[in-house]
Amino acid sequence: MTRISTGAFLLMAMVACLAAGPAQHYRWRDDGLFTSMDVEVSGTVEFNANDSDVQSISGDGHFRMEHWYAGKTRTYVVRPGSNGPERIYTIDGVQKAFDADAKAWLARVLPEVIRESGIGAPERVKRILRQQGAGGVLTEIGKINSDHSRRTYIENLLAFGNLNTEDLRESMRLGRKISSDGEKAALMISSAPRYQNAAVRESFFDTVDSIDSDGEHRHVLGAVLDRYGSDRATLALALRSAKRISSDGEKAAVLEQAADFHLSDDISRSNFFHAADSISSDGEHQRALSAAIKKNGSDKDILVRSLRSASGISSDGEKRAVLEVAVDFYVDDPVVRRAFFDAAATINSDGEHQHVLTTLLKRGNWNPETLREIAKSAARISSDGEKAMVLSALAERGLKDSTVAEAFVSAANSISSDGEHKKVLMTALNSGPLGRESVVLIVRSAEKISSDGEKAQVMSRVAEKYSGDSEIVAALRSAARSISSDGEYRRVMAALDHSPSF
Repeated sequence: MTRISTGAFLLMAMVACLAAGPAQHYRWRDDGLFTSMDVEVSGTVEFNANDSDVQSISGDGHFRMEHWYAGKTRTYVVRPGSNGPERIYTIDGVQKAFDADAKAWLARVLPEVIRESGIGAPERVKRILRQQGAGGVLTEIGKINSDHSRRTYIENLLAFGNLNTEDLRESMRLGRKISSDGEKAALMISSAPRYQNAAVRESFFDTVDSIDSDGEHRHVLGAVLDRYGSDRATLALALRSAKRISSDGEKAAVLEQAADFHLSDDISRSNFFHAADSISSDGEHQRALSAAIKKNGSDKDILVRSLRSASGISSDGEKRAVLEVAVDFYVDDPVVRRAFFDAAATINSDGEHQHVLTTLLKRGNWNPETLREIAKSAARISSDGEKAMVLSALAERGLKDSTVAEAFVSAANSISSDGEHKKVLMTALNSGPLGRESVVLIVRSAEKISSDGEKAQVMSRVAEKYSGDSEIVAALRSAARSISSDGEYRRVMAALDHSPSF
């Protein structure tokens, strides 16, 4: 028996629509079974109830089917005639009577041609619905191997059938069998409005998740978010689906789009950050987190989750970029503070670390808790120059709180460079009045400087400003004994002796 069915269609060339507008041309071939089919259709062509022949054709219509099998070519043409459809049947170019043998051949091959090409699908789906209901159409779809035709039949079933929950789920199950990611993606976008009900939404996203192409997967999720992103359940499932995308760029694009919808419930937030944490590219990870903060950073929970996620970024530059965005939303809150400085502590680059801390200092008048954390974070910086930049910026704000001064001096004591150590202590002394405890701490810090010249400059400045405080003077005289140079020692003592007393 000559067939172009299941085995053939699994190996056949892709069914393609080669003509624009109402005219359609379908062609496929199976070299293994030595068969090919060429079909041309224009106008409106309707088939009979069992798809064994053309029943009617419009005045502008034309139907031509050429079937080659094992060296024999059969052609069947239907065109409008004065008394109804006119039929022409040929074998190897010779016209033959349309007899029982011809009818048997046509009844054998035409149903599969109709099914696999998708010719007249809307009318055929309506007819099967009338005769057999949705179950009949679903059974028919299960026989289709052509991706395009399967998609077309499912779309028409969704459009014309009054489907119950199980029918909708079965439609998606059949959709998952579509091999072409492009066809499957087109089906998902067109069918999305039918699957916004909680009972069938999961089945929709199960089919979305079966799309292998990252680009098509992202395209579907983007289209769904455009229309239904404000729906919490849809947003949560779209974000869960995004995690399955392999391409970091495509995944980040979905997350960036999703950030527009405020991530107002915990499931959506968890799914967002699970997807973000699965991004390997530091740049794309940063892109997703920055979008979340820019759109939702006033929500402390999202800010904190973003900062925690940023700790997993390897690139110090990309990590710094996230923290700089976060600075605009930073608040003096214990949880936010901990998350921010924990993330900063994972920056290995001294320059990037310094940049984050000085940016934070410039953006607000922070309470002592934050200023202490800045000093403690600066102490982790290896570069004396970069560390000194942070501490100098901190000192310029004034060390009015003794606990901040203590953290500042502790960080200053970790500076190996005598010049940088002196610079930050002098900045503190020149930035405004300090409390006694803070000045004593600075004197003791100066004592740790190796260079007598650098040490003497700091101590002389203390003498000039605070010689009227007996406790500070006592601390200063004690610290001055660590100066080996007689000249530098005399310089400090002279400053102390010539300073006005208050």
